[in-house]
Amino acid sequence: MGDRDPRQPGPRDLRARPTSPRPVPRIRTGRAELPEPPIALRAGDLTADLVGIDLRRIRAGGLELASRIYMALRDAPWNTIPPVVHDLVIAREARSFRITFRATHRHGAMELDWEGTIEGGEDGTIRYAMDGTTRVPITLSRVGINLHLALGAALGRPYRAEGADGARSGTIDPAVVPQRWDGSALHGAFPAFRTFALSCTDAFTLHLGIEGDELEVEDHRNWTDANLKVYAQPLALGFPRDLPAGTRIRQVVTLRGEGTPPPAESGDPVLTVGPALGRWLPGLGLRAADDAHPLSGREAELLAELAPDHLRADLRLAPGAWSGPLAAVTAEAERIGAALELALAIPADGSAEAELPALAAALRTSGTAVARALVHEERARPGPLPSASAAAVARVRDALVPVTGPVVVAGGSDNAWAEVNRARPMDPAIEGIAFPACPAVHAADDDALMENVDGLRATVADAVAVCAPRSIHVSPITLATRGGPYPAGPAAEGDLPPHVDVRQAALFGAAWTAGAIGALAAAGAASATFFATTGWTGVVERDAGPPDPVRFPGRPGTVHPAWHVLADAGAWKAAPARITGSSAPTRLGGFAVELHGGLGVVVANLTAGPLRARIAGLPAGSAEIRILDEASAEGALADPIGFRAAPGRREPVMDGALVLGLLPYAVARIRVRA
Repeated sequence: MGDRDPRQPGPRDLRARPTSPRPVPRIRTGRAELPEPPIALRAGDLTADLVGIDLRRIRAGGLELASRIYMALRDAPWNTIPPVVHDLVIAREARSFRITFRATHRHGAMELDWEGTIEGGEDGTIRYAMDGTTRVPITLSRVGINLHLALGAALGRPYRAEGADGARSGTIDPAVVPQRWDGSALHGAFPAFRTFALSCTDAFTLHLGIEGDELEVEDHRNWTDANLKVYAQPLALGFPRDLPAGTRIRQVVTLRGEGTPPPAESGDPVLTVGPALGRWLPGLGLRAADDAHPLSGREAELLAELAPDHLRADLRLAPGAWSGPLAAVTAEAERIGAALELALAIPADGSAEAELPALAAALRTSGTAVARALVHEERARPGPLPSASAAAVARVRDALVPVTGPVVVAGGSDNAWAEVNRARPMDPAIEGIAFPACPAVHAADDDALMENVDGLRATVADAVAVCAPRSIHVSPITLATRGGPYPAGPAAEGDLPPHVDVRQAALFGAAWTAGAIGALAAAGAASATFFATTGWTGVVERDAGPPDPVRFPGRPGTVHPAWHVLADAGAWKAAPARITGSSAPTRLGGFAVELHGGLGVVVANLTAGPLRARIAGLPAGSAEIRILDEASAEGALADPIGFRAAPGRREPVMDGALVLGLLPYAVARIRVRA
């Protein structure tokens, strides 16, 4: 049921020429070297990891309190300017630590020097301090210490905050709290404060405080991040701001636990396959490549193997702007057997009104099936990017549906769920909601991207809940931001373009994709558009290889690892989806479907280290297992059809479970026949 026979051989021209094996770092993450392992720290009963000059995974027993504490400098357009660290000194004791360093930020006219101290005491107190001075006049949007509260420790829990305007108390809203815009300024989830006490459990309280500034909270789930961000310098101060030379910036953020936390869990992480979801996997598609590179025969055949539901065409409805791109994407959609997803940008000057009849005529002439239309409006005035109006959606529907048939015409944003969430569309003219997703909006390190798999689930689940009965369409999904802000800093001369992420061509990208499909299925997304067709933002490498083969790890004539994950999902698109639950969603993810006589499961190791994973909830029988990892990847990418046709190893299901050893960022495809 919905399971294509993987043993049918593909055409021989889909095989790439044999090449020398890629080094392990390149196949894992796309980089020339593996990142340095974190340094374990302890402050009394609290534990943390030091990564560079950031604290990660601050925990009390089995409770994660914060995923990150760090200092960030954001320039006027919100680029993050990374620091260069000097004189780093790390002193660790059994239950305490002290870290000192100097940091400098330089980019264009931006210059800032500061001294940092990170301390952990035996009493369970952690202090992160920065003391800096601007060397020259600078213009910035924010500078200061940030802390990412873990969702599990915060959502639905009572808090008490105290600031300049007095004390207040409440409960952290489990729903995604909009970032408010009052017409002149943005605001946090609630007013700024200096001290904050959060009852993470009935027996354990987290205390936060700041010296030298105020703190504010925003809900990062608005951008599919899996945390609540606590940051210095409230948004109401406005941005960008000018600071004269010699301005001192001093902040000290303190974190302290009080009470008895839950005990730490032990044992292997478990992915449990539960009952039927009552729906299929989301309709999965791809985005047409930005440079309109025509597909070769090999590229088209490999894309068709994915059985994509749709191909996204980005069209700006202005005179002379859309007809050429539409013709190119239409031709590609027909070659790979996909319907069109029309992503229509409505200019603020009203020119789309005259273009809609011509667009309808072009669609009628081509006869290509249309899956849906996604409508977003360009900015007409200062402020956040708008969500599409009901009037704009109605105009597009009136023009296109007589040609396309009864397809969903969705409103929404081409920027983030944040824009839709500020003004949730309730007009019945809007039948669906569309917004993009990117795990690297605020932080681009490996851990942050994998943590944000669960953020994607949380955001889409919120969208499904607040926008019902409208369908939710997540499009496009990218690993790197499509255009600023750039969390790793603005692109320097000689760097890859900021919309390119080397992890796209690595096992990391495949593992992230497997986790993301599981998150989207669990949350109830109707459709999702992943990456692009070809090239360094795509899933198939071009016949000629990447434009910069030194910096980008793609090989001519191969596929990228995420291709295999999308191929599994495409083969199972007609199969009912099953509920999957992970005991450690930042370490283990995946999705499952019900197949005739058994189950199909894709499970991924989301970590940089080897993992023993338990897959539970399986029927008794024999499991065929195929693993994409650093041992098999070279052949799987050069000859993807042959890799999928080869039989996997077989293991019996014992007591409803399998235990697999997975190398870093490995993806396993399991077919259980009862």
